[in-house]
Amino acid sequence: MTDPILASRDGAVLTLRFNRPDKKNAITQAMYSTLADELEAAATDDKVRVVVFAGQADCFTAGNDLKDFMTGVKDFANAPVLRFLRTAAVFPKPMLASVNGHAVGIGTTLLLHCDLVCLGTEAKLQLPFVSLGLVPEFASSLILPRLVGYPKAAEWLLTGQPFGAEEALQAGMVNRVTAPEDVDTVVTEWAQSMAEQPPQALQAARRLMRAPTQAETLQAIENEAEVFAERLQSREFQQRVAAFFKR
Repeated sequence: MTDPILASRDGAVLTLRFNRPDKKNAITQAMYSTLADELEAAATDDKVRVVVFAGQADCFTAGNDLKDFMTGVKDFANAPVLRFLRTAAVFPKPMLASVNGHAVGIGTTLLLHCDLVCLGTEAKLQLPFVSLGLVPEFASSLILPRLVGYPKAAEWLLTGQPFGAEEALQAGMVNRVTAPEDVDTVVTEWAQSMAEQPPQALQAARRLMRAPTQAETLQAIENEAEVFAERLQSREFQQRVAAFFKR
């Protein structure tokens, strides 16, 4: 059986690749545990200087696996997904993302925590939390309005409509858009360039940039998680999920 998260090292660059193409790379709780394990290990491994998140040529990730989510999450506050969010939010080294195809839910909010992001021209991002009867996660209710402005953040978060790579670039959410076949190459070049920098200076510079908003980000994750857990018990969410599985 193929691992749904492929972890590979190329020098000082660790790549974590979503590898569940038959399910559009939908993320299970077990996958979140693996991601958290990898980040925790990488945080203290001097041989790792940069982490890259990637998916397949036609899909980054469709977000949470809803069936797994419905059956596998009993205590949301201590669920593997929250462990991953908390771990990624305080990860001390640069994180990059190579994105082709669909990036749904956490597939989009994860990008807000990455230092450099490259999208393929055909990438489609979506934040369908409200559409599912839920609320934003991964501090996206805090970070996204600050990053792209309230009007654009409200459009994306409150309508749940997908948006394309060029729109994300023009809004200032990502660094570059390129041909789908070139995305991994661009991100590899970025990662290798960063890995060649003096590691302590690299981490110190990143820490200084993130320090002013670190506490707010962590608090936003907890605030969102509290409401998210309540919404999971709501009739709206149950109805929306039932309708989703009927499609």
